[in-house]
Amino acid sequence: MSSPRVVLGRVALLISIITPQLARAQSAPGQAQLDEISARGRALAGYQRAAWNATVQLMATNPDLAAVQRYVAYHADSGWVVAFGRLNTQRDTFYVSTIAVPAAVNGQRVDSVFEFHKFDVPGPDIDFLVRATRAMDNAVAALGAKSRPYQAAAIPAENGDWLVYLTPASDFSRSFPLGDDVRYRISADAERILETRRMHKGVVEFDRADRTGPARLAAGTHKTSIRDEPEDSDIYHVLTRQPRVPEIVETKHFRYMVDVDGSIRLLQGRETMVGANR
Repeated sequence: MSSPRVVLGRVALLISIITPQLARAQSAPGQAQLDEISARGRALAGYQRAAWNATVQLMATNPDLAAVQRYVAYHADSGWVVAFGRLNTQRDTFYVSTIAVPAAVNGQRVDSVFEFHKFDVPGPDIDFLVRATRAMDNAVAALGAKSRPYQAAAIPAENGDWLVYLTPASDFSRSFPLGDDVRYRISADAERILETRRMHKGVVEFDRADRTGPARLAAGTHKTSIRDEPEDSDIYHVLTRQPRVPEIVETKHFRYMVDVDGSIRLLQGRETMVGANR
């Protein structure tokens, strides 16, 4: 039988191991980390908003569907540009048939109206667009079959890798699902998945046409159980739904407010907004 001194020593050792882990788990992220989440979420929202609007407007012109099988959005000086084309069977060339550029409205570029530049002979790209497309394909293959359609976005990370987001598809006119989404970090050559980050479990359906539910609230709210900070897609959710209202994100230990500009702040105590519910 162990002596009381030995038992107490073991308990002290266990406490010394467990306590720092609990402290780390309950330590709120700093504002710099929250700002990084905001930046990624804004990029995701810009990508998907541009891709949706450009696709709808392009399809209204009855294009040759064989020439616009795929698209990749990217941020340029004029805003979010969308390149439409096709990837060859060898997956080493993306043939661009149409470029969608944000139109100038009252002297300012907007992401809701696009000007289309079509090429009689599709132009080949063997670098950025190819890698972006392959990164999305590899992420989709890793996710596997799903019962509902997903939309993909490939955004360059700061070190040259790709952040590929797979989110349940929204029609952007009525429904907006939040949840069951994944972010993959994929190598710069788009061949290797370096990290898989599941952002939410389950799906919350937001009905844009409902003016008696969350659309009338001062803010929405949802709970997340995976991590103790908001996810990039929480920012995307706030920036793309209509009407645009803040969102309270509740984790195991903290509560955050995602404002209508995508910024995040940690709520103190029981601070809340009247009418927030989801």
